[in-house]
Amino acid sequence: MNIPGVGDQYQIIVSHKELDRLAVRVEVPANRLSDAGLLKRIRDDLFAVLAIHSDVELVQLGSLPRSEVGKALRVVDLRPKEQS
Repeated sequence: MNIPGVGDQYQIIVSHKELDRLAVRVEVPANRLSDAGLLKRIRDDLFAVLAIHSDVELVQLGSLPRSEVGKALRVVDLRPKEQS
């Protein structure tokens, strides 16, 4: 995401209630955590690229998990696994 004030780390969370849901956690500096304008811009940019609405959560820089090999844990799938 190339938006000023947004870190380069993010995490996508996929869940399911009645329909699949997409949430994205985006790292930002502490002083931008409650920035409604930034939140709207991220939502709008994601919709423009993905053509789906997603929930966005602004989280503090350094708070998202990183793996031990240096690659971020980008996608968390919370949907129930289908039974075979």
